[in-house]
Amino acid sequence: MSKNNIESNAKLPLPYRSMIDTYYLPIKITGWIFFCIYSVIAFYKLVIDRLVNVVIILFKGEYSLGELGLFDYSDWRLTTNFVPFDTILRYINYSQYFNLDIIIINLLGNLLIFTPMGFLLPLLSKKFRKAWVVICVGFFSSLAVESIQFIFTVGSADIDDLILNTLGAWLGYLAYKSILIKPKRNR
Repeated sequence: MSKNNIESNAKLPLPYRSMIDTYYLPIKITGWIFFCIYSVIAFYKLVIDRLVNVVIILFKGEYSLGELGLFDYSDWRLTTNFVPFDTILRYINYSQYFNLDIIIINLLGNLLIFTPMGFLLPLLSKKFRKAWVVICVGFFSSLAVESIQFIFTVGSADIDDLILNTLGAWLGYLAYKSILIKPKRNR
C-alpha cells in the first residue's frame, strides 16, 4: 500500500500531509472502521429498526400480517411519492401546518444522513475521487433504502428522500474537495 494515496494534483496542505504520510495505515483503518459503523447505523435507522419493530409485533401476536399491512400495497398511494419535489414543496408551502421537528427531520435529516458517505469514501479510496462516482453511490444506496421501504411497506418510499440523500452525498463530496484547496499565499 503506497503512502501517497491522495492524488498528486490535489494535495492537502503541508501540516495535514505530513501527519497522513506518518500515520497512513492507522488513519486508513480507522477511517474504514468509522465508515462501516456509520453505514450500519444509517441502514439500521432507515430500514432495520422499522422491520425489527414489525417482527416483534408479529411474534408477540398482537397483530397478524394482514392487520399490520406488511406487503399490502392497496394504499401505496398514501405512503409513496413518485412526484419529484412534491414533499419538499409541501413542507415549504404549508410549513405552518407541520411541526417544525417533522420538517427538520424529513428535509435536513435526509440531506445530512448521506453526507458522511460523500465525505469519507473519497478520503478512503481512489475509486471514489470523482463526483459522479460519489453521486452514483449515494443515489443507488438511497434507492436501495427507498425500495426496501416500499417492498416491506415500512416507512414511506419518497422520491424526494432519494433526491435529498443524493444531494447529501454530493455535499459531502464538496466538503472533501474543500479540504484539498490550498490556501493562497500572500506575495
